[in-house]
Amino acid sequence: MYRIFSKVHFTVQSLDPICLKLIYLCQQSLEFMLLMAHHLLFFVLFLMLLISIIRSFIVGFMNKNLDFKKSKILSITILTAHLQLVFGVILFSQFAFSVSDFTSIMQDSILRFKYIEHPSIMLLAIIILSIGRVKAKKMEDTKQYARTIFTYFLIAFILILLRVPFDRLLVF
Repeated sequence: MYRIFSKVHFTVQSLDPICLKLIYLCQQSLEFMLLMAHHLLFFVLFLMLLISIIRSFIVGFMNKNLDFKKSKILSITILTAHLQLVFGVILFSQFAFSVSDFTSIMQDSILRFKYIEHPSIMLLAIIILSIGRVKAKKMEDTKQYARTIFTYFLIAFILILLRVPFDRLLVF
């Protein structure tokens, strides 16, 4: 039983079916918005990772001076990756608290990819991005800084590309 304005009491059974449908639609639209943000943010992350990898390659291996350490691109890349992680964890938690039988998920390859492989590899990729950024920050030499960023970001980029569901990438 819920109390509103300390005088009106109601239960879920006493709610009008239209109100229940409205609550259901609000929950569905929130999930849809989270899913859309998760999908669209991938393109931003993809672009930022690509720019970071190319710039770090140019600075680290082609000996160009692009003032790489003071660039905000790496910060935006890390921020985008962590936002993507937050949206993914929220979407995953809705699933994780509603499933009781994980053995059926492990037997189905599509469900295993969606609920086990994709989240775990993406989490690993974001951890690698963060480790690479922290290790590079401690370095004084710009070339070594760029090479460290290149190595860690490229590994994370490959992991992300391996576990992105390309068949559902443009489907909302």
